[in-house]
Amino acid sequence: MNEDIRQLLVLQDRDAKANRLEAELESIDPEREKTRRDSIRTQQVLDQAKQDQRQLEVRRKDLENEVEAKKEQILKFSQQQLETKKNVEYQTLAREIDHVREAISEIEEQEMELMEQQDAFKSTLAEANQVAEEAKSGEAKKISDLDEREKNIESELDALDEERDEIVSKINKKMVAHYERLLDTKEGKAIVGVDHGSCGGCHMKLQTQEIVNAKSGREMATCTNCGRLIYYTREMVMADELD
Repeated sequence: MNEDIRQLLVLQDRDAKANRLEAELESIDPEREKTRRDSIRTQQVLDQAKQDQRQLEVRRKDLENEVEAKKEQILKFSQQQLETKKNVEYQTLAREIDHVREAISEIEEQEMELMEQQDAFKSTLAEANQVAEEAKSGEAKKISDLDEREKNIESELDALDEERDEIVSKINKKMVAHYERLLDTKEGKAIVGVDHGSCGGCHMKLQTQEIVNAKSGREMATCTNCGRLIYYTREMVMADELD
């Protein structure tokens, strides 16, 4: 195999690896932001749970104050009963006291319901708190891992850039220029092998002279259909060898 071709294949493998690393590098920032957003969301859920708990507590306190106010009314009505000498007024005050007691009973039922809600809510709050703590801890670790991975990838890419310069310096400049023109349009496959007499990139049948050029290895061989550089090794099967 032509040495330029051999070096181009090495270069293509290096460029493919660099492309994978660059794609991974580009994905790190979005992943880092997603990790932060997920942690913020769990904290927001916890904050809302705490706010809901406070609202239940405030409502229960309001009901307790209502009960105390009603009890004060009963004391007031009872005192008035002791002071009145009229039976009609006494009976009217008695009915008022009964009404207030009924109201107290209703309020106390509401208190019980709120207390039950608070008890049930404790597990919700505890779960939200645990999820938020785990998310915060996980965020710190994942961000640290991503930062480390980012540094490693950047280091690998720097090494690959140095390696690329060294490889390119060994190849015919005309072939390098042709190879690099193809990189952006051929999805990283600028140099391909002969596949059963066809181009290993576009899979179109190669002309006889193209195959001869590829076999000789003495000059730059290309596919007239897609423009890719083509190469041949003895391990490759030609179409006429299948008969």
